[in-house]
Amino acid sequence: MGRQMGPTAVRSAFVRGLMYGVAVAFVFFAAALGVGISQGKVVPTLSLIGTSIVLEAQPAAAASIPLGFQPFTGAVISILANLISLPIMMFAFGEIVHRWKWARKRLQKAERLSQKYGRYGVWILIPLCPILGAYVCMAIGYLLRWNTALVVTSILIGMISSTFIIAYGGWAIVGLFR
Repeated sequence: MGRQMGPTAVRSAFVRGLMYGVAVAFVFFAAALGVGISQGKVVPTLSLIGTSIVLEAQPAAAASIPLGFQPFTGAVISILANLISLPIMMFAFGEIVHRWKWARKRLQKAERLSQKYGRYGVWILIPLCPILGAYVCMAIGYLLRWNTALVVTSILIGMISSTFIIAYGGWAIVGLFR
């Protein structure tokens, strides 16, 4: 039989995982802030980071244009800021499933679907990410027990492409009225 971890070991594993998530989130925050500071715009950068965390990267990319950012810079800050919450969410989902028995039971059904369609179904998150957002897509991927690396990859493809399209599209529309 496998050795089971005691409550203290489980708690410390969760705390350690959460600390890794917070550390990665801090790196994304520092990178987004660093890009904004390099442009000499601290307050607009903080505003853009807050917008991206709360509303997702796509609306933040649209908001970056009136804040005076170039499309590329605004999109990069929006993407990095949107990634702040994802590592923490990944560890939180794992803890919820581990602690709540009813969640484990519900996920057993999803695991059967995942084994059948997970290899190809995960790519549906690419077009869904601009519509539903990275946070919801991460939850869908976790609940369907899809491969985490594939889920993150498909979310990044959808988020990065849509954010750049919105940022450059907004820039072009503003250019029409100048």
